[in-house]
Amino acid sequence: MNKKIYIGAMTGTSHDAIDISFLSIGTKINLEFFHSIKLPKYLRLKIKKLIENNESSLSDLGTINKEIGFLFSKSINQAIELSKIKKSSIECVAISGQTIRHEINKRFPFSMQIGDPNIVAKETGLLVVSDFRNMHIAHGGEGAPLVPEFHNQLFYKARNPRIILNIGGISNYSFIKNRNDVWGTDVGPGNAILDAYCSDFLHIPFDRNGAIAAKGKVDQVELKRLLQNNFFKRKCPKSTGKELFNIKILSKKFLKKKAEDILCTLVEFSAKSIINSIHKNGHNNCDIIICGGGAHNKYLVKRISEMASNNVILSSDLGHDVFAIESMAFAWMGYKRVNNETLTVQTSSKNVKGLLGSITKI
Repeated sequence: MNKKIYIGAMTGTSHDAIDISFLSIGTKINLEFFHSIKLPKYLRLKIKKLIENNESSLSDLGTINKEIGFLFSKSINQAIELSKIKKSSIECVAISGQTIRHEINKRFPFSMQIGDPNIVAKETGLLVVSDFRNMHIAHGGEGAPLVPEFHNQLFYKARNPRIILNIGGISNYSFIKNRNDVWGTDVGPGNAILDAYCSDFLHIPFDRNGAIAAKGKVDQVELKRLLQNNFFKRKCPKSTGKELFNIKILSKKFLKKKAEDILCTLVEFSAKSIINSIHKNGHNNCDIIICGGGAHNKYLVKRISEMASNNVILSSDLGHDVFAIESMAFAWMGYKRVNNETLTVQTSSKNVKGLLGSITKI
């Protein structure tokens, strides 16, 4: 009998690639295939401009929504072909879409993703599950992070509390205490400002391995100013996005400094944001398992390890590709939705259960 396969496809706050995971789900969650497709440079720049400038014509917004829908479709179809998995065995594809705005501290909070699921359903011929974040918000949550329950399923170890730290454009972590204890929060910037500086000022996509940052010195004045941001004063759990943590948050005086000092300071900012949150929430003395693109910034991982009172390892050390975890989470959430199984939504006062995701099929 063929395995039932669930696909997760997402771009994340770094908007550098579409990551696609194929899961089979039984007593264990098994990654059957993983594929990542880089976004073309012109599209990355278009998304970056849209997020940072917070303005677009309705015509342009509608166009890029469709364009990314077709790109998701093409990427998913390509991944299916490469995987040699029969399309008839695929139950659904769950997509997060590309987040371009996440504003939760409004009278009418919202999270906006682009990548039309109708196009994905038509072009792939698959049932599509999408728009998880706004249903999360409708249930009283913040639309992020969505993954603590999945982290619990994948990383739980009896009598061994763990922190699962995802470093994408934005950093978030889940605290896995026991099978019934689900908790997670965004904590601040991950790669977002680092990559933006590299792109805008150094004309490279990122600081490979943190090699430039490792040569610099921290600007303590700028670091202190950045850590006074009101976001860090808000109670957890909470969420944020690149509409806040982008290049515009940096002072003009700071941007005139040497590149290695700027990147060193930004690494310190990301690392301190993470460690400060862990300490503030009392989640000390347990393993920190890092996943996401930031896991490959060796200098950032080194600084987190040096600041932490915890043992720090990568998810790959446990056999889970650091790049695959988040798209695996969406595949798992797609599995939960098509089987009408509720997920936990963290609210400011209590946790509630609800179905997450909207279903589109041809």
